[in-house]
This record gives sequence, structure tokens and C-alpha cells, in this order.
Amino acid sequence: MPELLSTFSTVFFVFGLGFAVQRIRPLGEQTLTQLSALLVKVLLPSYLFFTTATGTTLETLSASPVLIGVGVGISLLNYLLATIALKPFGVAEAQRSAFRFSAMLANTGFLGLTVCGTLFGPPGLVYAVLYDFGSTLVALTLGVWELNGGRLDDWRPLFANPLIWGVLAGLFWAVMGWPFPGWLAAPFEELGNTTLPLALLVCGAQVGSIRSQESTGLRQITGLTLTRLVVVPLIVGLSLVAIGWRVTAAQVIIVQAAMPAGIVTSIMAKTHGADAEFAASATLWSTLASMVTLPLVAFLLVSQFSP
Repeated sequence: MPELLSTFSTVFFVFGLGFAVQRIRPLGEQTLTQLSALLVKVLLPSYLFFTTATGTTLETLSASPVLIGVGVGISLLNYLLATIALKPFGVAEAQRSAFRFSAMLANTGFLGLTVCGTLFGPPGLVYAVLYDFGSTLVALTLGVWELNGGRLDDWRPLFANPLIWGVLAGLFWAVMGWPFPGWLAAPFEELGNTTLPLALLVCGAQVGSIRSQESTGLRQITGLTLTRLVVVPLIVGLSLVAIGWRVTAAQVIIVQAAMPAGIVTSIMAKTHGADAEFAASATLWSTLASMVTLPLVAFLLVSQFSP
């Protein structure tokens, strides 16, 4: 329990620092974009390559298809529950596509990777990336189709994800049985020590740059937040308990299922003509609420889901 408290106090402190800096002395949009690109295109793929190349086991390889499939399944579950929640929470017709998309696309990238890597170490980080790939598959197909009003124009971004290529390269290295030289391992380890804290800082700054609109309904945001942070993790957790799956991969699945709405939801909503203001408010408030719900999920994992 003390180790868990220490982990989350560190995660939330670094995230909160990024959030506070952005609120007080905001970084420019271009700076945030460049930092995000550096993380997604260089730092995180490099670290994931090293982590996968040196930490892959038979368990990791056997769990890969399951993690991807579960990522797809839980994203579809979010979409279904969001559709069911439209009427009870009074979601207006103009908000519906953004509501469903925000429920479907979670922050399983920056925040999810960092939390899983911190809680479960290198194997947890690899599992989190595989889950994220499955979730991204749904977001860039069904999600874009939803925002576009029933059209899907471009599949290429799905297969250009540098995080997936970093993991695939690491898996290839591990399967080939190549040793990782010590002189090269040291800088990669230092890179990892820098990457995850920087990802948290940037994630906090990105959320801090969001301005919630007063016109956005509290009832609708509450419905979305409850669906994403409470109902779905509860369903997933109970399902895994029922089948008796208590390994690290199962714990990663539960944590990823409990992530708030993704940072890029408002950008994608705006790009495709959906309600970007609602998507931005959903990201902001669900992320702030997750500061309470994520530790609770982790405490339950420690007490109920440990292998």
C-alpha cells in the first residue's frame, strides 16, 4: 500500500505540475505540438524498443493477440454503453457523435503508458502499448466513421503509429535472441528515466491548455465520466475475476479501461465537424475525476487482482 501511494503521488505531482504551468504561464500550441511529436515519434518508440527487446518473455508473446483483441472489445463496449446513455443523460443530437467518440477514445497513450509502466514495470508498459493499439484500431475506424457521419476516408494513420513499430522492432530483436550490449543499454535506460516523466508533464500541460465551455452540460459530462471511469472498469474487472485471470496483463487491461477521455478527442472532433467544445470539456473533467478513480482502481487491483 505505501508503494502504491508513493507511485500515484509521483504520477499526479508531475502531471499536476504540467497542468499548473500551462494554466499559469502557458506554453504555445506549437511548443506543445513539438514536444508531443518528440515523445510519440522518438522518445517513447525508442524506450519501447529497448524495453521489449530486453524484457520480452513467452508470456508477453502469448498475451499479445489477447491484449490487442481486448483493446478492441473494450472500446466497442464503451461505444455501446455511450449509445445506451444518450437518452438517460439528455445528450443533444449535435453532441452525440462527440459523446460516443469521447467515451470510445481513452487516454491509453501518454497517461495510460506512464501509469502502467510505473505500476507494473517494463512488461506492463509493453502490454499497455498492445492494448492501446487495439483501442486505436477502433478509434481510427469506427470512431472516425462516427465523427464523419458514416464515412471512413483514410486507414493509413493506423499503420503509421511509431509506438507499435517500436514494440514490433523490440519483439523481433528478442525473438532473434540477439544480446543487448551494455554500452548501448545504459543510454537507453537513461532515456527511459527521462521519457515517462516528460510524457506526464506534457500530458498535464495538454490537459491544462483545455478551456471548458460554460455552455457544456454538466449532466452530459457526468454521464460520460461515469461511463468511462466507473461503469466500464467495473464490468471489465468483474469479468476478469469471473474467468480467474489475475496475471499482470489482466491488471493492465483494468487500468487502461479506467483511463479518462483522450487528449486528441477535441482535435479530431473539430477536424471532422463534430462538437469539439463538448469533447474538450469531456477530456478536462474526466481527467480531473480520474485523479480520484485511478488510485481506487489500483487499490482494488492490489487487494483483489494480484496473481
